[in-house]
Amino acid sequence: MKIAIDVRSLMEGRVTGVEVYTTEIIRALLTVGSEHEYHLFYNSYRSVTLPEFRGNVTVHPSSYPNKLFNVAQLVTRRPRWDKLLPVTPDCVFVPNVRLMPLSFDVPVVVTAHDLSFERFPEFFSWRRRLWHRTMLPQQLMFNADHVFADSAATAHDVTELYNVPTADVSVVYPGVGQVQADVSVSEVRRSHNLPEKYVLYLGSFEPRKNIPSIIAAFSTIAGEVEHDLVLAGSRGWLMEPIKRALAESPVRDRIHYLGFVPEAEKHALYASADLFVYPSFYEGFGFPPLESLLAGTPVITSMNSALPEVVGEWATLINPYDPSELAAVMRELLHDVPPVTADTQGRIANRFSWEAAANQILKKIAEVV
Repeated sequence: MKIAIDVRSLMEGRVTGVEVYTTEIIRALLTVGSEHEYHLFYNSYRSVTLPEFRGNVTVHPSSYPNKLFNVAQLVTRRPRWDKLLPVTPDCVFVPNVRLMPLSFDVPVVVTAHDLSFERFPEFFSWRRRLWHRTMLPQQLMFNADHVFADSAATAHDVTELYNVPTADVSVVYPGVGQVQADVSVSEVRRSHNLPEKYVLYLGSFEPRKNIPSIIAAFSTIAGEVEHDLVLAGSRGWLMEPIKRALAESPVRDRIHYLGFVPEAEKHALYASADLFVYPSFYEGFGFPPLESLLAGTPVITSMNSALPEVVGEWATLINPYDPSELAAVMRELLHDVPPVTADTQGRIANRFSWEAAANQILKKIAEVV
């Protein structure tokens, strides 16, 4: 088969769950489905560097000015992506929901990561809300030949909010692998001036992640524990509540804000923390808690959305709307840190496999072409 894959999500220059998913699922497809042709396409007016992909893969860039290109596709449904390719694809795979004008006879499958922008629009700036609307996610998923959801929770959202028939949606868990230990713990401690003992949050900085509650909970127990709090991750939007919580914390001197952390440093950050906290209000999957467990660090996370399904068996779950509960559980676990066993890590690795995900996707593509 000739499978065309939209890689526009790799144009952002960031490393988030969507970028990880797109990169790793393509690599897995090239490994387990090496007999197929893969045609990666994107549009970018500036020069971009894609991750390295080895195998039967061809990249087809177009270089129209992005704003003009997007407006033309939104208003006129032209140009159609399949017509821009020098080959006729048997199927188009969209690893992240984007505006996707195609000819009517081209089968299309799409991955839905989450519908947070539908469930919690108040967590997004007006620009973000407008962007999601112009991507026409409901139209794409409703008209797709099949939708892959990262979790049963996301599959439920797709069928409930977009009226996609349940038969047209299947759960395909992403893979998760142990973050490579490219930088030693001692190097990371030295470069970021980190304390010996700390609690870690690593993820994007946006309202959905509930970071002010982490700060409030830590501020409550700081006098009873030896640990500091480390906050790491890329800046998002609507940051003012986070900045205010940091400024008003009575233990501000024990809170370390690292900002963006390179992939090479993540394993050391996870591994040297005594506890990882992730009290998100909503997740379609949730890579960081699993990555923390694979690095050997126990996790507190939320009893909502996909998190109980994905990580609940191995993490301590709390109500994210109650900072006092988060504080109590943090206090308890920091006084008696539970070990993450090799058995737990093995079960996580077995349940969340990129190769298994790629096989499921290829099987469904073969059914729809």
